[in-house]
Amino acid sequence: MKQKYNLADWLDGKVDDEVVQNTKGFDTLKKIKMYSAHFQKPEFKKDEVYKAIKKKKSSRRKTKFNWSIAASILLIIGVSTLVFTLSNKDFTSKINSQETVLLPDDSKVILAQNSKFQFNNWFWSFDRTTKLFGKAYFDVDKGKTFTVKTDLGTVQVLGTRFDVESRDSIFKVVCYEGSVKVTSLENEIILEKDQFVVFQNGHKVEQSNVYIDEPDWISTTNVFKDAPLSEVILQLEKNYTIEIDISKLNQNKRFTGSLPSDSLSLALDILVKTYQINFKVVNKNKFIFVEDETR
Repeated sequence: MKQKYNLADWLDGKVDDEVVQNTKGFDTLKKIKMYSAHFQKPEFKKDEVYKAIKKKKSSRRKTKFNWSIAASILLIIGVSTLVFTLSNKDFTSKINSQETVLLPDDSKVILAQNSKFQFNNWFWSFDRTTKLFGKAYFDVDKGKTFTVKTDLGTVQVLGTRFDVESRDSIFKVVCYEGSVKVTSLENEIILEKDQFVVFQNGHKVEQSNVYIDEPDWISTTNVFKDAPLSEVILQLEKNYTIEIDISKLNQNKRFTGSLPSDSLSLALDILVKTYQINFKVVNKNKFIFVEDETR
């Protein structure tokens, strides 16, 4: 053990060669000592090393802290999104049927056939925004406010009765009581009682008055007043999900009267007798109107 200490002292220059010259491999040790003498011992700066270690630990703690905040925020967002999604109420009316929806403030919505309506039940007190795809009639208590959004425009209401239709490129709003603010693209219009407006592709194409107390489609009867035949046929196609070809008829024909929306055979019979025409059945979903050659 003492020899090991002597070798260490000798390599460090603390003892002379005579002390270790009898050590085995002394010649090799002398060469190691000679070459190592050219190496420069690194300087140990205690203060700088301490600062570096402290900085590294602080950085690790900060990284962990930031990840904790991020994880908490993501958790809150995730839970909020889940709650919001689960609290959404969706209502869809089937073909040839209507759906009545009662809102949390007791306002009533009647969906026309093949329409969809959505609102958030849990957040109704904070966000009274509803979404409509199709057509619906709204009966809102006075003092109650909410917004109806569609793909083609927006309606803001305050205690009123109105009708909204948003299908294809047509956006139509009819106000039966109170007033509503209608927005479509850059257009904004205030409708008062007994007024309606029609937009097509965001452009206003018609604005006028109505003289009925509520929309006809709420009942099982469609009422027409001096309506062109094309409009009557279009309503039948929507009511019964069928296709009717009237290309062989005089397009100037007009119709005043009512047609049932729950009996296709009766509706066709009324048109046949009114116009003195006939129809051919292509299949259960397609009909062709033709002039009655026997008359």
